[in-house]
Amino acid sequence: MTSTSQPPIRALLMDADGVVQYPRKGWLKDMLRLGGPRFIADVFRTEKETLTGQVDLYPLVTGLLERDGRDCTADDILEVWCRIEADEYMLRLVDRVRAAGIVTALATNQQSYRGSFMLANLGHEVHFDHQFHSFQMGLAKPDPAYFTHIVTILGVAPEEAVFVDDMEVNVRGAQRAGLRAVHFSATDTYGHLRCRLRALGVPGL
Repeated sequence: MTSTSQPPIRALLMDADGVVQYPRKGWLKDMLRLGGPRFIADVFRTEKETLTGQVDLYPLVTGLLERDGRDCTADDILEVWCRIEADEYMLRLVDRVRAAGIVTALATNQQSYRGSFMLANLGHEVHFDHQFHSFQMGLAKPDPAYFTHIVTILGVAPEEAVFVDDMEVNVRGAQRAGLRAVHFSATDTYGHLRCRLRALGVPGL
């Protein structure tokens, strides 16, 4: 190996929302109906406080609903929030990489209610060797420590892992931790992603 060459890829880390799963059609309309636009803006901002599992989202949602005089409950909001469906095409891509001998891992920021729903209902364990949820780790993207923790558990060097996310800030966090990373934007196609992963040496594509 020359000094300028990269080591072979041994692990593929995939973000969840916006990469391998998406909200079901109509979820935002129902969320707006239940909580209203002010609530939506505030609840998504509030969620950030809960991603490492140290703050409980439920009472925060309840407080926002009471503030705005809404007649729904936090349970109603969380039910809509958990309306998720997997992207089967993207999961087939993951399966191909896994079949080529690469360790696959889901690397996602989730509050405990939604994360627990995902673990129990979406079947991601069929496609991923490991699932890393921020609420279980006590760490969240884009903190480089989040990625360092994952590659340490996987037993791979940072430069032997590729990370895919739809948020550039998270891609930069992975790169600061030494991983190779790909930004998968809303305008990118599966073909674009396959080409970028192949260029980084990810096999099976």
